[in-house]
Amino acid sequence: MDKIKEFKKLMEKSETDKISIITNHYQILGRVYDCEESSKEFFINLTNASLCLINEIYGGETCDSYTGTHYDWLHINFDKVVAFSFIK
Repeated sequence: MDKIKEFKKLMEKSETDKISIITNHYQILGRVYDCEESSKEFFINLTNASLCLINEIYGGETCDSYTGTHYDWLHINFDKVVAFSFIK
């Protein structure tokens, strides 16, 4: 099964489109969007995304309370994702 099919299967099981994504340097929060015009095999497409550098989160704060940047749309390369979790 390819990455996107497995990803969508996990999203359906979680019954939510809200996600937390970890890369080597960032924590990203947002909502998964099924973008018809982008390459779904290579990117996770998010709306209302918040991005913060992992090394800038201090004192037990999370990306929810400390946010470096907000994006209406953000496309993340699947190959750069280290971990992710769907959030209810």
